[in-house]
Amino acid sequence: MNVAKADKDTLKINPKMCPFGRLTIISRKLGKLFKKHFKKLNVTQSQATILLMLAEMGEILQSDIGKHLELERSTVSRDLVRLIDNGYLNKTASGVSPTISLTKEGIKLAKLVTNEWGKGYKDSFQVLGNEGMNAVATIEQTMKR
Repeated sequence: MNVAKADKDTLKINPKMCPFGRLTIISRKLGKLFKKHFKKLNVTQSQATILLMLAEMGEILQSDIGKHLELERSTVSRDLVRLIDNGYLNKTASGVSPTISLTKEGIKLAKLVTNEWGKGYKDSFQVLGNEGMNAVATIEQTMKR
């Protein structure tokens, strides 16, 4: 394809149809539904997902947190420092990467986060309905291929 032709065709694309832009807006809208619930507990969305993951897994290598949750290393580090400083997480040196686990206070907070997450999920379902929830699942599965 000729570069000039490609540039001309690119200019014809409707930016409102860009999947990245559309998914970003959807993510922000859904994020607000959850954020209002997590705010009550003074945790961010990424901190909440770390707590939920640890509640399910028990413990994990610090280096694996970002991989599992698609979080940047700096976000993981910042969130862990805050959660450890507040007494919610244990950090145990083991090999190359420390192991992270919940403290007793962290378990209590994770239960509260789970409850607030459930409220955010219900809000999301009210907004998206069955069709929208299935569409999100389809997009996720498509991207895993």
